[in-house]
Amino acid sequence: MKVMVVSDDLLFAGITTKKISSLGFAAESFSTGTAAFESIKKENYRIVLTGWDIPGMSGRELTENIRKLNRSRYTYIIVCAVDKTADVTVGALEAGADDFLSRPLNTVELKLKIKHAKRLLDLEDELRDGSGADASTGLVNAASFRQFYRVVIAETRRLKGRGCLMYVMVDEYKAIFDEYGFEPAETLAVEISRVLKSITRGSDLVARIEDDLFCMLLQNTHWDLCKVVADKVFEKISNMSLFMDELEIHPTVSIEIIDYPIDDLSSDEILAVTDRIVYKR
Repeated sequence: MKVMVVSDDLLFAGITTKKISSLGFAAESFSTGTAAFESIKKENYRIVLTGWDIPGMSGRELTENIRKLNRSRYTYIIVCAVDKTADVTVGALEAGADDFLSRPLNTVELKLKIKHAKRLLDLEDELRDGSGADASTGLVNAASFRQFYRVVIAETRRLKGRGCLMYVMVDEYKAIFDEYGFEPAETLAVEISRVLKSITRGSDLVARIEDDLFCMLLQNTHWDLCKVVADKVFEKISNMSLFMDELEIHPTVSIEIIDYPIDDLSSDEILAVTDRIVYKR
């Protein structure tokens, strides 16, 4: 879990970052609100500790701007203040802050605040991942797909049937996320998901199993018979053009396939197989 510390007090930032890192988190510090916001648009910081009077972009502005970001996961914001006056407290809560940390730094208080934030974020992740659907695309998420596939494998073996898993990797997702941030990358994922859903049959299933990876579960078929599906994926996506602000994206995908069942492998073992058929047109 990534933590951001925002303070122009280099001593405070250094001590705080070092302490958070000792707790097992990936911590990084920024001396201005502007630099912090540019980074959080691209990186998935789950916890932010920010001063209130910071240069470039105030703590209030940073908090408000983070809340405006379209993020699939919640960002927990802690305001660090020397003097928690009523104005600071009310202003921080109005802006969307979750908690306060007193200065000068009390390492015990810091540890408790960070652990409390992590517990809440872990709970949110558990609820979200267990809800069955990916928040951005509406597709089945990885956890639900894994459970569903266990049933599929059991049924396939009972009926002596077969099927195919078609993995579709969005080639540009990570590069777009790194350069432009979450929203353009997720917009791309949403558009790709629509294409994949339009191609499948009613008995098939499309899942989003990683940020940049989809899996099409094609039942009662095998690779030689479903090359036409892969061709449709390539054809439809090659004709896509996405325009977001000044960004123009012409997406491409990579496709890998595996037939199932495989000997006596369990459903989880089949999903873990990386030696797949690579299909290129």
